[in-house]
Amino acid sequence: MTKVCFALILALTCLACDHGVDPIRPIQAGDYVGTFSIRSENGTTQSGLVTFRFRANTYSCIPEKVYLPPSGGGSYRLGDKSLTLTDTVMHTAEFDWTLILNGDFTYSNDGEKITLIQNDTAHRRYRTIELTLDR
Repeated sequence: MTKVCFALILALTCLACDHGVDPIRPIQAGDYVGTFSIRSENGTTQSGLVTFRFRANTYSCIPEKVYLPPSGGGSYRLGDKSLTLTDTVMHTAEFDWTLILNGDFTYSNDGEKITLIQNDTAHRRYRTIELTLDR
């Protein structure tokens, strides 16, 4: 009986071990504030403050500066170390639509800070968004 209990405890311990794979930490619903920066191919960098609101696989984005990034929103999906934004907002034609936040971003979330990075090779832009839950 003791050997069976020991084997069971050992098996459960092994199953509970972290096998070197970092689980994707989901996004806690709430308002997040931080910075958005975009670097273009010529090395020019622009940045500004931004607020994101995450709720049940939806998001909205409100910049402090107009079009940095453009206001937007829609749905998001977490993948394997990535986050995909799908903007569904109706936009006007008065700015460069390639600035709209869409597509796959490298995603990290340490529980305090969310970092999104996108290397948009099609439009020669590198985007970084660093957000902290607004408490």
